[in-house]
Order: sequence, then C-alpha cells, then structure tokens
Amino acid sequence: MLLVKPSAQAKNVYELFAGKVFRVPDYQRNYSWTRKNWEDFWNDIKEGMLTNTEHYWGTITLRATGKQLYCKEKDIPFNVYEVVDGQQRITTIYLFLLALSNLGKPAIRDNFIKCGNIYRLELGGLNNQFLKDLVDGKNPQPEIKTNKLLKEAFEYFKNQIRSFGNLDEISRYLQNVTFSLEFVVQDQTLAVKAFESLNDRGKPLTLLDKTKSFLMFYSLRYLKNDLNHLINSVFGNIFTNYDLIKEVGEKEGIDYVKSIRFSEDELLRFFYHYFAYYAINKYSLPIGYDYDATAEDVFEIFLKESCNFLKNDSEKLSSFIKEFLENFDKFVSAFRNIIDKVRTECKFKKLFSFLGLNTRIYPLIISLEVEGLLDQRMLNIIESLDLRVYKIRGTDPRADLYRNTISKIKIDRNSAQIYASIKDFIDSFMPDTLFQHYLSGSIYGNPAVKYILWEFEKQKDSSFDDCNYELYKDLQIEHVFPEKATLSFPAYGFQDEQEYVSNIHRLGNLCLLEEKINKRIQNMVPKNKSKYYQQSKVPRTKRLGYYIDNQDFTKNKINEITNEIIAFCLKRWKVNENVRNNYPIQPPSWMIPRIFVWYGIYSRGGVVNRKEFHEIGQRYGYNTHGLGGFFTGNNPSLRQLETDENMVKLQEWAAKEVERYIGWIKLNEKKFRRTMT
Repeated sequence: MLLVKPSAQAKNVYELFAGKVFRVPDYQRNYSWTRKNWEDFWNDIKEGMLTNTEHYWGTITLRATGKQLYCKEKDIPFNVYEVVDGQQRITTIYLFLLALSNLGKPAIRDNFIKCGNIYRLELGGLNNQFLKDLVDGKNPQPEIKTNKLLKEAFEYFKNQIRSFGNLDEISRYLQNVTFSLEFVVQDQTLAVKAFESLNDRGKPLTLLDKTKSFLMFYSLRYLKNDLNHLINSVFGNIFTNYDLIKEVGEKEGIDYVKSIRFSEDELLRFFYHYFAYYAINKYSLPIGYDYDATAEDVFEIFLKESCNFLKNDSEKLSSFIKEFLENFDKFVSAFRNIIDKVRTECKFKKLFSFLGLNTRIYPLIISLEVEGLLDQRMLNIIESLDLRVYKIRGTDPRADLYRNTISKIKIDRNSAQIYASIKDFIDSFMPDTLFQHYLSGSIYGNPAVKYILWEFEKQKDSSFDDCNYELYKDLQIEHVFPEKATLSFPAYGFQDEQEYVSNIHRLGNLCLLEEKINKRIQNMVPKNKSKYYQQSKVPRTKRLGYYIDNQDFTKNKINEITNEIIAFCLKRWKVNENVRNNYPIQPPSWMIPRIFVWYGIYSRGGVVNRKEFHEIGQRYGYNTHGLGGFFTGNNPSLRQLETDENMVKLQEWAAKEVERYIGWIKLNEKKFRRTMT
C-alpha cells in the first residue's frame, strides 16, 4: 500500500486561502463561537497591529478531496478541501474578511469570499444556505441560534472595523502577518486521528468527539474502513439534533436543556441506560451495568472495553459498533422528537416547561419514545413519578428505577410491565399516605407547588387555559396570610404566633398571583388584599378576592382548602388506577405506644431537645423513667447527639416506620392522646 505522508506548513491567511475551496462536512458541528470568541479574535488583531508582531491562529486540519472547481469569470481553478478541524476558526476568519469587503475592500471579496458562483467557504448542516445568503447581501433573518451567531459575528466585526478605521492596515495585517499551521491529510481516518491529536481549540475534546474518533480508528484498524460512512452520518445527525434540541429548549423555557449542564456528553450518558444492558447480554460483554455511570464511564469503560473485548472477532465487533451507532442515532432523534412536541403539544409543554421534568427521568421518557411506548398513560405515570418522588419528596433515588425499568426497556417492550415497574417505584418512595403527609404540612418552597396550584385551577374551572405558558411564567406563589405576622393574637382562628407560623406555608394559604400585583400587596392582611386578588387573571385567585370581601379568611379556611387540594392531588397524580380512601394500614401492636413519640419528633424535623422530648412523651402517656426505653436495645430508636447531649435524634429506621404508617398515625393521633391523658 502506498503511504502518503501528511504535510504541515505554517501559512498566512492569504496563502491558506489561495487556490482552495473549504467545505465543512455535515458531520461537523454547526457554528458555535460566541461574542467572547469574537472579542478575543478582534483583540488579537489589534494587539498584533499595535506591537507589530505576528499572530498564530492555531491548526487548520484539512483533507484533500481530489475534487476541483473552475471559476470561469476569473479563469481560476480551485482545489476542494474538507475542514476536519478548525471550522470555527476558519469560519470566523471568513466572516471577518466578508465584513472588510463590505466596508470598502472589494478586492477581498474576489480573493477570499466568492468567485463567480463558487463560494470559497461552504458550511454544512444548518449553516450552509444562511451563510450563502449573508455573502450575497440578502440580509437573511436567522430562525435558529447557530445562524444567529453567524449574523451577529458578521455585524460585530463590521461595527468594530468601522469604528477602528484604517481598513488597509487591518487587511494587510490579517492577510500577511497572521498564520495558521495547515495540516493536510489524504486519508479520512488519519484526518480524524489528526483532529484528536492536534486539536488546539483552547478547550478539551468532548467525549462525543473522542467517541467518534475511537470508532473511526476501530473501523480502520479492524474493519477495513467499512463503517466510516455510517460513523460520519450518525455523528453528523447527532451534532445537528443536539443543536436543535438546545434551540427548542431555549425558546420553550426548558430549564435543564437550556442550561450549561446539558452538554453533548449528556446524550452519551442518557443513551447508555437504553443500550448497555441489552448489549452486555447480547454480546456477553465482561462488564456490568452501572446505573450511576458518568459520560466518562460510558466512553472509557463501556465502549472502549467492549470494543477491545470484541476486536478479535470482526463480525461481532462490526455488529456491536453498527448497533451502537444506529441505536444512538435513533435515541437522539427520539429525544429531538420529544422536545419538538414541547412546541406543539400541551402535555409535553407542561411536563418539560411548566413542571420541569427531573433529569433523572430523561433516559426513561426517551427510551419509551424510541420503542413507541410513550402513550398518554405513560406520560401520566411519568408526571406522577416526577412530582411525587423527585419534587414533593425531594430525594434522588434511582437505582431500582434504572436497574429494573429503564435498562430493560430495549430487551422487554412489555408496556404493562414497564408501567407496573414505575408504579412500584413510586409506591416504594411516595405512597399515598406519605404523599398526603407531605402535602398537608408546610410545603411552600417545594418546586412542585406552583404546578400543583396551576393544575388545581383547571380542576376548579374547566375553561381555564392551562397551556398559557406566558401567564404561568408571570405568576408567583402568594401567601394569603403574609409570611411576616402583623396580627395581635388570638386572631382569625390562630391562638398564637406559633400556630400562625405553622399554617402560613400550607397549600390552603397559597394562591397564584401576577408578579406586578404581588409586589403591591406585600404584608397586607387578607381583607386589604381582596381588591387586588380580584384583578388577577387566575380564576381561583379572583374568586378568593370576592370570598374574602364577603366571608373573610381564617385558619379553618386554610384547612378546608388544604384538604381540597390534597384530595385533588391524590386523584390527579394517582399511582393506583382507582384511588380510594381505604383505611390506612395499622402498625404492629408493640409499636403503637412508641410510634406516636417518634411521630412527635419526626414532625419537628427529627431532632428535639430534652425538654421537648419529655413534653412529647408526656403527651402520649410516658413518664420520664419510661422514656429511657427508647435509648436501649441493640438498635434503639433514639440516640443523643454526640455534639450536644441535650439533643435527641430519631433514628432513620424509626423515621421510615413513621412514614410507612403516617396515614394511620394522623387518623388516630388525637384519639390516642385523649386516651393517654
């Protein structure tokens, strides 16, 4: 085989562009440089001109395609090169040159921008036509972020150059005194390896970059380049779909998707949970499924070790890589389909934008979409899972959900079984009795509260537009009785300030109110707020304003509304198909005298001082001597804090028993207290 050595030369911008047409393949990323990058670019030019020194832009890695274009208007042939690395940099140089040419340097257009109908830089994916329209002076209006960045970069450079003046000096310096290391290869796989080893963009390669490069290397080394086209095609789709997912997320207010936390590498991590268990079993891979795998683990442990294990069997290796690629492509496409539905379907909009689906659930909902199982029933149980477990309870359990459900969706597409598995997971961490307990207490500040109040509006008024996201964004959670007590007690059914404080953060004392109105009422008592509530676009808040005018608002009303909202929540985010108010399960007899004391401590955060502990014990019939039994035995239910002997802490196992029997406790607590006293 004839080996063609890659060539590397330092070239100024004039030499870099001479005789070339640059093409950025579809499998590369779209333009993503931002104002910070443009400012650095412009400052480098200014500093170089001021100090009369050369500037080095970095490496431009190209692949010679062997194709040639002919510009008959200038009688010039151009060789076509694919840009393997440096596409962001070379695009920015091109935009800067375009700005110079538009400001009074027409020769630059002929030498660098366009010759006849030949564009000297052709971008791939979402940028191609937009850049051509920008070059042709059509003033295109960007609809997606990547094209917006192209136009903003062009406008930024025009403004800076116009303000600086001296176009001749800028043009001379950029063309002749700024350099890049041009690295030209003939072979596509070598180009990808060069991309990995010579990359100097100022930031590390993403794991997706490394994944693509690694698979290309295995295709070359073990599979005779058979999968090169598939690798390029799949990663081109993934890069484009990621940009579009990010775009919709920003426009539709999906907090996670528009945040910096949602990087390309997250796609790899999410996909792992759909594909790994299936692949491990099919190919007998010597690794286990890890529900807590990071994106780095997916690349370094799952992908690398799997390929290394299969490399001596080319048929199995090819099958594994092909399945990995095709399923990854389907998975990311399914993710994009879901996010696209946020724009058009209310149910998806509410789940992702209003409620803000927890990221732990993303692999589940995407996997169901891939397999065609994401129907209305599944969406309902997913919303219940998110609201009950990840928001109301506020914990982060996932081992059982990932091991028993998500990882097995590709192997077993049994919709009923998947639904039952999700239901069992919710039952384990937030059964109805515990759900009711959380909802009945001080819940203000919980991320689910606003959504609960919003959905309650729809239940109270079927004509309410529950898909009005602009209104939802404008609403705040308002306390009917203000957080800061301004009353003389007893008042409005509150015996003292402690009783007042224990009720103000309950659901019955909360409503939705526009931000502008909310700012005007501050710490007013309900009577003085009523006229402002009547101005709200939220029906229940408006009705509440009229109610307060005529009936006043008291502690009893807080209890009444709280119970009404709890009943609504148990039905709206149900786990069992038929929600009934069954008599709660009773704890074993040996536990009954103790569990009320545990409950008293649990209700105060799980830690009390000795005085509070004795008061709780006396309330349920214990004397000081009898309370000593809580600290004895192999596994006592209470312990004193090591840091403060005056403080008593409820042990975790006892707290779980309280949560398990909370329905029975709340139903019988007053009766048991009366019996003891």
